Amino acid sequence: MKRTNVYLTEKQVERLHSVASQEGVAMAEVIRRAVEVYLAWYDPTYAPPVPTPKRKASSSPDESQGTFLAHLL
Repeated sequence: MKRTNVYLTEKQVERLHSVASQEGVAMAEVIRRAVEVYLAWYDPTYAPPVPTPKRKASSSPDESQGTFLAHLL
């Protein structure tokens, strides 16, 4: 991975922190997921790598992904 700095609004940081907390992952992971969603939307031929995120034991993959996407919109 390559380190990258971005500037976000306070509101964006708050929302990302909230999603990360709910998903049980780092904010950086939430941002990487959001970038993958954007790249796939922007270019339908883009094939993102298969993610291997750490998830909370109590949630299923479908449930976590739905929660993640709902917070981005």
